[in-house]
Amino acid sequence: MGMGKDTYSGDFFWPSLILMSMIAGCSALLNHSILLLFLSISLLLTYEYDNCKLRLSKACEVSLKEEDIEDIRGYHASLTDLVEHVCSLMSKHVAAGYVSSFLIVCFCLYSLINDDKSFLEIAIAAAAVYFSILHLIALTYTGVRLHEAAHQPLNILHDLAGRNMPDRVIGLVTVFTNKLSQRQIGISALGLMTITKDMILTIIGTLLTYVFIVIQFKPNSSDGCRQAGNTTAI
Repeated sequence: MGMGKDTYSGDFFWPSLILMSMIAGCSALLNHSILLLFLSISLLLTYEYDNCKLRLSKACEVSLKEEDIEDIRGYHASLTDLVEHVCSLMSKHVAAGYVSSFLIVCFCLYSLINDDKSFLEIAIAAAAVYFSILHLIALTYTGVRLHEAAHQPLNILHDLAGRNMPDRVIGLVTVFTNKLSQRQIGISALGLMTITKDMILTIIGTLLTYVFIVIQFKPNSSDGCRQAGNTTAI
């Protein structure tokens, strides 16, 4: 009876494992496809922000008019509303992309540092780390690029200080400057963080700290030999 149960459970083990692997692979592919679409949209929005900055710089080369600054400010506000709407729809996928990539990198690094593996296992783990880091770089670079492009008009607006302009234009420039200074425009993960340049240092520091901790707690072969020698002596 025991052998019959083991055979019965063994018959369903591999099909269940294959089914779970297929489901996990399909979900990962879907998430990565959605993220790829999101990154493409973010790059297009970045291009539009660059055009907005170019229009503002050209308008400032001559006498800045009220209708020019109002039109550029409204265009920038429309782009910002579109960014916030897209990010509200995609924030869960961005957070899932960061969490999954971090977990894969940490697990593979821990396995490579602490376990003795064959060449094939090392190659698979290295490939997983490579693609996960590429995923992190793509998300972070796109987020930083969008954030920088959205706030580029600030430098031009600050340069306008002291110029002789009508009061109405000065008021519009002040409102535009305050909105850009007080808002973090960019890609966010569940509203917990906005991807900026500071996040690059945070990611690098976290990964390096994790590697140092894993190396520090790695079992030392010399300690093992010392313990074996003490046991023999006792």
